[in-house]
Amino acid sequence: MLERSVSNPVVQSNILIVEDDNDLADLISMHLTLQGHQIERVDKIQEGKQQLSSQHYDLMILDRGLDDGDGMHLCHELRQNENWLPILMLTARDSEKDKVEGLEAGADDYLTKPFSVLEFQARVRAILRRRTHTNTKEIQPQELTPNLEFKGLVIRPQSHQTEVNGSPVKLTATEFTLLHFLAQKPGRVYSKDDLLEQVWDTQFSGYHHTVCSTINRLRTKLESVQPSGSVHQYIHTVWGVGYKFEA
Repeated sequence: MLERSVSNPVVQSNILIVEDDNDLADLISMHLTLQGHQIERVDKIQEGKQQLSSQHYDLMILDRGLDDGDGMHLCHELRQNENWLPILMLTARDSEKDKVEGLEAGADDYLTKPFSVLEFQARVRAILRRRTHTNTKEIQPQELTPNLEFKGLVIRPQSHQTEVNGSPVKLTATEFTLLHFLAQKPGRVYSKDDLLEQVWDTQFSGYHHTVCSTINRLRTKLESVQPSGSVHQYIHTVWGVGYKFEA
């Protein structure tokens, strides 16, 4: 776990760490601070809620097994309240079921302990790049980021908004980036590796479950405002190959 880190220029971000393993919190705090980030640390869910209510953060690194509960419940609560703060979930629970639960709760990424510092830094950079990319697109001129409009679906890159049949669909930064990427080339099939490289900015195949879970969450949200009986109207699976968008 104590691999030597690689220095990369990054944009300074405010990061909240909610982790009760003091040694681990020390380690990741040190590496994030060396990258130029501002760090706040707490070790309980309630303390995390207090920090979130009083400070702005660009990323939360959230442990699941905390003294006062499961961090997954805090993640789920934030998403229910339409708080789309990027969340990297850390946990010693490494079963496929646990990973899916964390991602379904709304985490942007999920990292199991023990993990290497290099992988941790790469995942943090990828999340922050997605957030920066989304925020940058919001302030670009209209002609550079046109809306994408299909039958019943509107994707607005500038305001990070999605509507289905006139009803808003609340998406995380990752979900929105994935939908927007697929919708730019309807009918084109992308493999999981393609999506990892283009949306998650990584070539690590261990992220395949992240792609599947994010696709499932995105479908569920899009279908929640579609007429009863509609199934996978926009995001389609091409078995053995990958995924494609069709209106």
